Amino acid sequence: MSASRLTDEEISVLLSEVSSGASMEAVCAAAHVSVRTFYRWKRKFDGLTPSGVRQLKALRRENLELRRLLAERRAHPLHATSADTSSERADRDAHMREMHGVNLGRFATVRVTGG
Repeated sequence: MSASRLTDEEISVLLSEVSSGASMEAVCAAAHVSVRTFYRWKRKFDGLTPSGVRQLKALRRENLELRRLLAERRAHPLHATSADTSSERADRDAHMREMHGVNLGRFATVRVTGG
């Protein structure tokens, strides 16, 4: 799908014109867009003001950046736990078993039933 010639704020203004009573066909003709495109815009932006569209765009940018950072962190995890000695790790695991009744394995946490 090609990029729109109109900005999201301009699309929001066109939607508000139609919702205020202007003819949809006239607005589509003036904007040089098809009715199908208008309905797609309506599904995406209906009920948003131009400032709301700007906020939505900023949130999407922020979400994209956070996803990129998360993927980067997963690709290069911090090795903070590798600084622990094996005896410290064993002590911590034993403490967790005593406090929570769980068996800490390498791949899973399993609840231990008391008898």
